[in-house]
Amino acid sequence: DTNRIAGGNADVVRYFADRLDMHSYYGPSPVAGTFGVALLSRYPIENARTVYHHSTREQEATVEAQITAGDRTFNVYVTHLASEDEGENLAQMREILDVVEGRENVILVGDFNFRPDTEQYRMATAVLDDSWLLRWPEGTGVQGIDPDRRIDHIFVSPGTRVTASQYLPGPASDHPAMTTTIEW
Repeated sequence: DTNRIAGGNADVVRYFADRLDMHSYYGPSPVAGTFGVALLSRYPIENARTVYHHSTREQEATVEAQITAGDRTFNVYVTHLASEDEGENLAQMREILDVVEGRENVILVGDFNFRPDTEQYRMATAVLDDSWLLRWPEGTGVQGIDPDRRIDHIFVSPGTRVTASQYLPGPASDHPAMTTTIEW
């Protein structure tokens, strides 16, 4: 984020995109000193835009874009939802689901700040599949994580073939990051 003094006003998204030889899109926040969300892809990013959510604290947003890989175009969404206010988080999840409604080949990723026992999670999985459970249907604590404490999720359209899904614990965050591999 070039607007964050704490980050040295560095364009971190561009830094990683250039060094990883990837395409990128950054959904900037309209409020100086706050943060946005970014999408990095090995495939070209098309029709990218930022969808802003109602928020009483930090500006929350979702990146929406299309990515074509082979003969399939995916509707990709990246978000980071409110963590302090459960009601605000619920409203933001409703807004996202309104955006993805009726879309095919959806991949919705992010730090959702909600766990699998919440209304937000039930709303998401009523429309999309949890890629973690597609790979690990028993939902157990493989990889040494407590599956009931997950707040990062990758949701995909029903019928998506997930071949791998894992959490990557590490010192860079207060919770493990998540990866999922899909095939078509």
